[in-house]
Amino acid sequence: MKITGFDHGQRGVGIRNLQLILPSVVCSTHISSRIAKDVGAITFAHQHGCGIIGNDVGGISDFFCELASHPNVGTVLIVGLGCETIQGNELAEKVLGSNPQTKYLVIQESGGVAGTFESGIKQANDLAKANPVSNKELIDLKVGIESDLADSRAEELAKKLEAAGINFEIENTSKNAGISFAKLMGKGVHLIISFTSESQPPSGFPLIPTINIASKSALHMALANDFDLPASATNVQIIDLIERVASGTKTKSEISGSGEIIAPRVVRSV
Repeated sequence: MKITGFDHGQRGVGIRNLQLILPSVVCSTHISSRIAKDVGAITFAHQHGCGIIGNDVGGISDFFCELASHPNVGTVLIVGLGCETIQGNELAEKVLGSNPQTKYLVIQESGGVAGTFESGIKQANDLAKANPVSNKELIDLKVGIESDLADSRAEELAKKLEAAGINFEIENTSKNAGISFAKLMGKGVHLIISFTSESQPPSGFPLIPTINIASKSALHMALANDFDLPASATNVQIIDLIERVASGTKTKSEISGSGEIIAPRVVRSV
């Protein structure tokens, strides 16, 4: 399949050109959400960045860098508070190594919430204007497959993708789809196929278009309109939708804004 994507330099060619408003700490997630809504960017809420110790300090910081370095991400605006464990300026220095189109704001140095909101909108718009993106053919589309171990449809799809010459990664080690999505993000997949667990609703990952495929459970039958494809979808139909989504068609989770980003933690908060 021939796909025209967005050239994001050293991060690769993405199928989306997203601006990420990255809150470095839980305390800046609300203002990040306000900025993102105003400028048409994406962001996410989380409970990290402050009161973390041990391996989580470096682990969360590395995870945030992976988000900013994803091929679907264009520019990044980091929003910090000023007294957190993961400092916004330190995170920005780390992110700049893989995404030069990055700036940061500190609430305590920007006139509080109101000043940060105004400054954030300006910086986000300036970043977008200063870093126009060009189109480029994507020759290495990578598809992520999320499923339960018991769902044979994932292996069947993997065989069809391999036959079609499409790169893929499978993640079926967690019962939590959000954790699986995060692992697939770290592997650089451009889009995700989720064979959603029959006991869970459809979900998504803000940076990565997610195609939710239903099961035959009563829950999924009740939420049929929220799935991209029914349980009866064939591999031919799935691959056709992969091509359309990679070419710009939005998934149901993109349209609704559903989904979350779950950062890995190994130590309890203090």
